[in-house]
Amino acid sequence: MNFLRGNFGTDTSSNMATSNSSAASASSASTIDFQSIAKSVDTAAGIAIGVFIAYSAYKNLSEAYRRGDPWRKFPLPPSPPGDFLLGHYRHVPEDESFRKYSEWSKKYNSDVLYFEALGTKWVVLNSYEAAHELLDVRGRKYSDRPRFVMFEEMGWAPTLTWLRLGPQWGLHRKVLAPPLTKTSVVYFQPLQKKQAMIMCKNLIENPEDWMSAVTHFAVSIMMKIAYGIDVDTPTDKWVKLAAEASEAVGKAGAPASSIMDRIPWTRHLPDWLPFMERLKYAHQNKKAIQDITERPFTKSMYDYYERYCDPIREIQECFVHKMTYQREKDARTNRQNDYHEENIKGGAATMLIAGNDTTASTVNLIILYLVKHPRVQRRAQAEVDYILLTTGIPPEPVKDYRPTTPAPWAASSSNRAGTIRLPSWADIPKFKYVNLVLQEVYRINPLSPLGIPHASVKDSNDIDPDGDDTYNGMRIPCGTIVYPNVWAMNRDEKRYREPERFFPERYLAKEEGGWGEPFPVGNFGFGRRICVGQHLAENSLLIAMAMMLATIEFDLPVGPDGNPKDFEPEFSHKGQSIVLPFEVSIKARSPVVNELLDRHILVAKMAEKAADGGKEAPPTPGI
Repeated sequence: MNFLRGNFGTDTSSNMATSNSSAASASSASTIDFQSIAKSVDTAAGIAIGVFIAYSAYKNLSEAYRRGDPWRKFPLPPSPPGDFLLGHYRHVPEDESFRKYSEWSKKYNSDVLYFEALGTKWVVLNSYEAAHELLDVRGRKYSDRPRFVMFEEMGWAPTLTWLRLGPQWGLHRKVLAPPLTKTSVVYFQPLQKKQAMIMCKNLIENPEDWMSAVTHFAVSIMMKIAYGIDVDTPTDKWVKLAAEASEAVGKAGAPASSIMDRIPWTRHLPDWLPFMERLKYAHQNKKAIQDITERPFTKSMYDYYERYCDPIREIQECFVHKMTYQREKDARTNRQNDYHEENIKGGAATMLIAGNDTTASTVNLIILYLVKHPRVQRRAQAEVDYILLTTGIPPEPVKDYRPTTPAPWAASSSNRAGTIRLPSWADIPKFKYVNLVLQEVYRINPLSPLGIPHASVKDSNDIDPDGDDTYNGMRIPCGTIVYPNVWAMNRDEKRYREPERFFPERYLAKEEGGWGEPFPVGNFGFGRRICVGQHLAENSLLIAMAMMLATIEFDLPVGPDGNPKDFEPEFSHKGQSIVLPFEVSIKARSPVVNELLDRHILVAKMAEKAADGGKEAPPTPGI
């Protein structure tokens, strides 16, 4: 293919040879003219790239022309130099772009940066002040999303996370938000505590495969809440299915950053073209998204109709069952219900992917920082031990010590299961330092360093007739994509002293020995697009942390010489920022821990079974 190789010249001898060859091959009607096919492909590729360049030129020149409009008296935010026609397309790295944006922010002394490539405009907000003003205070103006064409290619059903501003987004939020409020998620606490205990038991029994235990914890909670499906073990097929979908999304790159998102018609180009790697990735991972959308839904619907026909077993308090029951009830009473089956599929899949992926990835990070910072682990354990022993609140601040009073299960002949207890939900508000550790994990390693982008829209309060906005004397064109650089905000030296240091005490008041710094922001989004599952996720993380600190000792892995072996963790920053698998030493804090966990897990399962009418769920064939 000469065009793609860059051979644009015309070779006369080559043309003559081609003509002679064509004449010779014409004698046989069955001979395939491969040279003609190659020329056709060259021509098609040339036309595609030509249209691509012309479109980019039009969009860039259009913006340049509009800068002379008298309404646009404010300049655009600073930006690094770009290329002719392509703009900043080649300058923004796909991997760890949040670091480069932070560098540019310091270089140009601006917390807002402007970029343009292939006709798409976007700004990056590198400070809390800019993000708060634009995305929170002016939330209505920035409540839209860009179109996520790549995720469409991956096969996503309509989901709240990706939906653009409009009636369908409002409908999804109206349906998903009420059951996930701070007061409503209390209903899920027994499930979360049970799964936290099961996770700790799996961690102790199979420490080599500890990440599977963490994934099972997150998947089992969201599968039950979204679909009513019980996930029994870390090797369950649903764990594998959810893990594949999470990996597909997590490595898809920053949202709205692919060439298909910039120029939607490029989704129709062949994915073997050199600049269409992201389209190829979407096609390769489409099955994982389709499976996680269809298979749990089919299983849940089978269970729904089994229960519907059973006089003893009621339908489950899961998202799919409740939404399906409401749809059927509305149909019987001729009441309009616009939340169709595809919406139910998309909503449930969103709950599963978002809830599972973020929870599991955060627990992995918690374990990493407990291992790498034993002082922090000891102090958090001291707080948990004190409260479980006294059922009171420790003196403030909790000192960095191993308590003189022995832990509830310190080895002794009189210490048996039944004389000690595990953390309860009533204890969670008392674990002040444990919460500070979680906040520091949020700050130092945000899972979505660039968040999920917003987009500006025309608003009734706009002064500019075209809907452009201004911030600190800088113009933000209407329709611009807005990325909040959460990573940069949480390392802002104006807000955080020694930002690279893992130091949970930084949030304590100065009179308590801390630095009085604010909690990190942006991990669950901003403004009208803030994650509706925030309270559910934090409950899962806090009960998991409390249960692990009460029952498990995390340490560095042991090397061949029998001594602890330190390591530097590796991360993946393609899309989400996640820690890659690492070795860790996991031991029970006491011989009685296993017996205690077994007893409490059994009680939790019996209570769950009794609530379900005392009947086992029937098997579901072929799903």
